[in-house]
Amino acid sequence: MITAQTRLLGVIGYPIEHSLSPLFQNAALSYLGLPFVYLAFDILPSNLERALEAMRIFSIRGFNVTIPYKEKVIPFLDALEGEARVIEAVNTIVNEKGKLIGYNTDGVGLYRSLERKGVNVEGKKALLLGAGGAAKAAVWALWKRGVKSIFVINRTRERGEDLANWARAEFFLEVEVVEWGKMKEQDSLPLWQEAGVIVNATSLGLKGEEISLPWEKLSPSVWIVDVVYRRGLTPLVREAKKRGIQSFDGKEMLLQQGAESFFLFTGEKAPLKVMEEALD
Repeated sequence: MITAQTRLLGVIGYPIEHSLSPLFQNAALSYLGLPFVYLAFDILPSNLERALEAMRIFSIRGFNVTIPYKEKVIPFLDALEGEARVIEAVNTIVNEKGKLIGYNTDGVGLYRSLERKGVNVEGKKALLLGAGGAAKAAVWALWKRGVKSIFVINRTRERGEDLANWARAEFFLEVEVVEWGKMKEQDSLPLWQEAGVIVNATSLGLKGEEISLPWEKLSPSVWIVDVVYRRGLTPLVREAKKRGIQSFDGKEMLLQQGAESFFLFTGEKAPLKVMEEALD
C-alpha cells in the first residue's frame, strides 16, 4: 500500500526499458512489507546532473545506475564508499539526508556469482572483453577470486591500457591488451586455450548483437560469463550452451548485486529466494 510514508527507489540508465530490477526489487520490498516502491527511469545524457539533483529535492532514497552512467555520475556525488573508491565506478547511489553516496555492488555481484556457480579461477588466466566501469568491477571480482593474469580486449587500445595500468597498480596483476579490431590476428595465440574464464564486460548482446569468438580454440573447461542480460539468453551464452560450454549471463550478477543494493537502500537483508523467483 502506498502512503505518505512511502519512499522512492529506482534505477537510472539510457536505455532502461530492458531492466529487470523493478521486478525483483519490488517483490522483495513487498515480501518484507517495507515502505518503498522501485521504478525505472530513462534519463537522457543531457539530464543526468538534473536527475541527481532531483534525487535530493524529492528525497529519493536510492538509485541503481546502469549503462552508460556508472562512471559519469561520479562528479555529481558527495562521496564514494567501499569498492566504488577502488573501482571508480558506481552502480548504487544512496541519499543520506541530502548527501549522495556512491557504492559499487557490481564487483560483489560478480564475485558471488562466480562463487555460487563454482567457477574456479585461482591461479588461472582470464580474458576480459571491454574496459569500462563494468570491466573494472570484473577485474576486482576476478582478483578477489585469485586470478593470475588478465588479457583485455577493447575497441581502443588507449582505454584498454588505462584499465591495464589501473589493474597493475591496484592489484599487481599481469595484464595484456589488444584492440578489438585485431582479435582475429590473435586467434592463434595460446591465450584462447589457456583462458579459464572469458568475461564479456561490454554492452554487446544487450540488443542481440553477436560476439564472435574462436570457439574451436577454447579449452573445454573454460567458463563464459556475460555481464549483459536479456529476458532470454544473450547471444554469447546461447552460443556457448549450444557448444556445451559452461556459461551464465548477467541475470545471476544482477540478482547478487541487487541483493547488496537492497541492503544499502533499506538496511534489511535481501530475501534472495524471493528475488530469484521473481527474476526467473
